[in-house]
Amino acid sequence: QHHHHQEPPPPPKPAPAPMPAQQTGDHMALLSNWAGQDVNLQQHKGSNHERKNQWNTDGLPDAARRIVEGDRDSPSWRQKLQALEGVLCMDANHADMDALAYSSVYLFWVGVGAIACVEDGSHYRPNHHANASQKMYESIEAIERVASNAGGRFAEECRALIRRLHPRLPAFTAEFTQSVPLTRIRDIAHGKGDKHGKCREVRAEIKHTIQNKLHRCAGPEDLVATEKMLAKLTAPGTDYPEEFIEEFRIFHRELKDFFNASSVTDRLEKQCREGNPPGSVTEGVNRFVRAKATVDAIPGSNQSDPQLLAAIEECLHALCDLRRSVDHEINHGQLAGEPPDQRQQWRLAEIGLEDYAFVLLSRGINALGAESDPPRNELTGAEISSALRMLAAASDATALSSGGGAGEEFGHIAHEAGELANNLPGGEQGALRVRAVAERARRSAEDYCNLLSDLFDGRAAALGRSLGIDGHTVEVFTEGQIRASVVFQSAKLASHLLRAARTATGEAGWDCLVAGEVVGARLVSVPRLDPSDLTIRSLTADAPAVLLVQSADGDEEVSTCGPGVAGILLCHALPHLSHLALRARQAGVPLVAIEDPNLVNHARSLTSAPGVRFVAQPSNISLDAAEGGYRGGGGGGGAAAPQRQAAALVADTSRAGRVTPLHELGQMPWHAGVAVAGSKAMACSVLSALSTDPNSGFAAPTGAVLPFGSMEQAAHALGHAERLNFLVDALESVQTRPEEVASVCGELQDLVRQLRPSHEQLAALADPFAHDPGAKVMVRSTGNAEDLAGLSAAGLYDSISNVAPGNPEVLGSAVAEVWASLYTPRAVASRAAAGVGQRGAHMAVLVQQMLVPDVSFILMTRHPMTNDPNTAYAELALGHGETLASGAVRGTPWRVSMNRSNPGESQVHTYSSFGTALVPDMDGDGTLKSVAVNCAGHWLSTDDGARGQLAARLVHAGGFVESTLGSVDGGALLAQDIEGCLTPDGQLWVVQARPQP
Repeated sequence: QHHHHQEPPPPPKPAPAPMPAQQTGDHMALLSNWAGQDVNLQQHKGSNHERKNQWNTDGLPDAARRIVEGDRDSPSWRQKLQALEGVLCMDANHADMDALAYSSVYLFWVGVGAIACVEDGSHYRPNHHANASQKMYESIEAIERVASNAGGRFAEECRALIRRLHPRLPAFTAEFTQSVPLTRIRDIAHGKGDKHGKCREVRAEIKHTIQNKLHRCAGPEDLVATEKMLAKLTAPGTDYPEEFIEEFRIFHRELKDFFNASSVTDRLEKQCREGNPPGSVTEGVNRFVRAKATVDAIPGSNQSDPQLLAAIEECLHALCDLRRSVDHEINHGQLAGEPPDQRQQWRLAEIGLEDYAFVLLSRGINALGAESDPPRNELTGAEISSALRMLAAASDATALSSGGGAGEEFGHIAHEAGELANNLPGGEQGALRVRAVAERARRSAEDYCNLLSDLFDGRAAALGRSLGIDGHTVEVFTEGQIRASVVFQSAKLASHLLRAARTATGEAGWDCLVAGEVVGARLVSVPRLDPSDLTIRSLTADAPAVLLVQSADGDEEVSTCGPGVAGILLCHALPHLSHLALRARQAGVPLVAIEDPNLVNHARSLTSAPGVRFVAQPSNISLDAAEGGYRGGGGGGGAAAPQRQAAALVADTSRAGRVTPLHELGQMPWHAGVAVAGSKAMACSVLSALSTDPNSGFAAPTGAVLPFGSMEQAAHALGHAERLNFLVDALESVQTRPEEVASVCGELQDLVRQLRPSHEQLAALADPFAHDPGAKVMVRSTGNAEDLAGLSAAGLYDSISNVAPGNPEVLGSAVAEVWASLYTPRAVASRAAAGVGQRGAHMAVLVQQMLVPDVSFILMTRHPMTNDPNTAYAELALGHGETLASGAVRGTPWRVSMNRSNPGESQVHTYSSFGTALVPDMDGDGTLKSVAVNCAGHWLSTDDGARGQLAARLVHAGGFVESTLGSVDGGALLAQDIEGCLTPDGQLWVVQARPQP
């Protein structure tokens, strides 16, 4: 399962594993990563038939079962490859992900000897292996082509698996498909190059260990034997003839070619020498080889060396350009028309370039001090620019490999990082902008590592158990796939840049959203903030806990989790003004978002302590072990009951069914309008009226409201009124029993979703927008238990975006969906926790003009963390405001504090790291879609003047709204929580305002 909004666990600790293949330039079995039985050089005839694996097919999916059965019946490498044909040769339009994934794991273990290949008693030369390889190559090549065209998660998974299959298949070029391939070894065994007979002993070993074995039953162990023999021939103190050694070296290169274990430069130079690649590819190869030679000539160093960093940057640039050129030619250019054997070699060259990028990035990371103990946290401006360029190269490399949405995301990160590297501001602003790009890069790298874990973890374990693979080999498989990938280097670079940025700004790696202090409560880890979680349900006011929450969407309730929640530590970033943050603030529960994996690990280490001391302040956050025994802290469900909501929970249903335009609603006295249509609708009517004042500085969308009682009227029209009343009464009686609440809510929602406003009502709701045939509207909740002082219920009820008002069925369905949201289990539990009866809850519906924002904002006229009334605070994001309000899109918004006494004075606390924005789907079917964005290049990041002007406009508009809406009930002036946007034409809009929690 892929968790779109879940921060992954911290990277696994390094296991004692063999050297990554990339460091040697080889893909398959070499001495450095061989995990099979020892290969001994023999002077006499002999063969190995011993197999220590097992073959248990119980409970395996079909693809894995066929692989295990095929391995059982196939002792030799040739037989294993031919058996795997039946698994991998499939219809490209109906790819079996299990077949690709299990085959990838299986071939890896075969290649490193974890699954033994032994002689089968027959004599088949390597051309039979090559023929099987060609069939599988052509199949997976076709699957990859279809997947790439399809895009999305399917493409990402297919490409991740197929790119790991390619290097595990032997070559099938003409020299290996001929009837008698690899004849040089026979000549060596017969004495070629051994002029004086000094090599008689080793020739016997070559004959019996390599030549005869290779020609009758080739397998990965032959490459290991060849490596051993070459090491013996070139060992210090030996005097074997150079001509003989050179002949053996040539054979070694030929054998590596067969096993597709050649170094990237050897393969590229051979392809250019023996083939006829396009001129752009040849030029790219020459540029890369020169750049690589320059890097190789610089001694290795863990110290920052400007010459080395520059050489690595140039080599990475040449490598990325060459990869893209080769990939384009294979898919769309001249190389696409080459025979399959040549396409295979060029694809392996492209994959080899990615592998070498790992080596280059490793050298760069070491030179920047990221691997030092402890890591360097302070970097110069030049070093940060270099790290950004390396991050851009790593992201570009992953973009090409991953495809789908991940490929697009990594492409955007590459662009952002490269752009910032070339235009890096100085001081704190530069550090904050680096932080934003690095946050996005690390988040995407971790998401992709999660994808690899999802693909391999369970499958490797199942296949390993079935084949009797050594437990440690199985355990480190997925970790090895991740740690040997370029995306892992990308995560390292992003983390190093984050450390450097935090050092420069004085940040600590966690973020206070709601201040408070808890002493003596336990720290308990839970997956999500879910009231039905057994751990959360077991907490009490007398024995509460601070929750370490692994993942949150930003729309969760706090009060419904009960009085035992004393504080919350969330294991990823969250907008300060998200619904979850507002609800925690309202409940008086300290809330901190942890952004540094090391701090997450620190928090996890304290879950075994008897208690903790948790301090959450904007200037100081700490979490330490303490003696058990709760001695004070946050409020949770046990906080004081919100004030004034009972008096406000009124519903005048006398206007039920009478669609009321906002301008007409605004002419009613405040309390009368609230009674008819709720605080939200009444506030919007006031905003609409205020916007006509030229001094307001903002516009407000037009609209109309379907008042309280209209839902009940619709139920009566369909004969469902009695059933509706019965279910609401039932809900009142079971509201303390979650399982029964869920059942009754399900019935209620099913019933309400069948209801529709009358045709006349729908026509009246659409009438304000009739002048614009292309208009879209927001269909919004406006209940009598939301947007109140002490009970904001932010995000608790549904609003439907991007609805076509001229389509009665679509509009009617959206209205019914908003009505039904009155009866979600979460809404019912929230009202119960606030002491609000279910019978008294009513829902009106507000239909307003849909805006298409460039930038959305949430503005607090009093700073929510410091409570300073002279400082306003805003969070901003590209696209629709749901990104900020729900927190469902992972990342950090622009955060700005503004001096209300001097509107031109503002301070940026963070730059946006969001990778996507929500925008209306053009179909107008009530949906939003996610699109990639470049926050680093947006004017909010790059133009101080324009950002300052917007801050001044926000302060002015906020003060104007507060002066009217802040005192509508005649009490003390209340600070306002304001939502709005800036449209591409530069117009500032205010769409909602309510008392600030």
